[in-house]
Amino acid sequence: MKKRLFHSVALLLALTLTACNNNNNDTMVNSQQDEEVSESQQDHEFAEIGSGAHLVKFPEDLEEGIVFATYDRGDIHEDIYINSKEAIVAAQNGEEFPSGTVITLVGHRDGELEHYLVMEKRTGWGSQYSREERNGEWEYQAFAPNKEVMEDNIGRCFTCHANQERDDYINSMDQMKEFDLGEISQSENSSSETPIANIPTVDWQISEISAHMIDSKDINNEEGNVIEENEKAIIIQDLLMKMYLEQFKG
Repeated sequence: MKKRLFHSVALLLALTLTACNNNNNDTMVNSQQDEEVSESQQDHEFAEIGSGAHLVKFPEDLEEGIVFATYDRGDIHEDIYINSKEAIVAAQNGEEFPSGTVITLVGHRDGELEHYLVMEKRTGWGSQYSREERNGEWEYQAFAPNKEVMEDNIGRCFTCHANQERDDYINSMDQMKEFDLGEISQSENSSSETPIANIPTVDWQISEISAHMIDSKDINNEEGNVIEENEKAIIIQDLLMKMYLEQFKG
């Protein structure tokens, strides 16, 4: 009797443990399935890569930027601009580019302007993309020679720059680090303008004088034709510049 009771209890315990194990396995499977569904839903919620390209506007102050790299490959010529000296300083100090940094590649083919490729960094940009696709806080846009947006696959820009994550997604980081910031200072200090160019000429009067009047004491009479303001300013500045240079010859 005791032996039969012992077997019954053992059988009951075995069935209970089996049921528990099955429940645990079902719980683990369900948990994994929930995680997969959650990840799938999360991936589905990510924006299409490059969908934020509309945020990037054409840099109207492009010519005021700094050309830090130039490439020539066959019939292709490329100049790469950056919009601030501070961005170059950050790169050379091993820091991230500040928000508002704009880098523009100006591409020519056979001497003709072909396109502008612009990448711009702003705080918070790129957060709508998946972690695998985003390039930090950079967005990209392509512009035609007339500065209108080009129909292009902007996703290619992300793919092209993705391998440069360690350099804040910049392909020309080496050139930027080697760029001589002294060139900027020299350029700023060696303006082609002289103080002569700032001399006001409004109150000056210049007249065209006939050859027979050159020796006349009165040359400012009705026979002299007063010269237009713009032409007058050019003549005066040209004359003063010659006088300015003459003093160094002596």
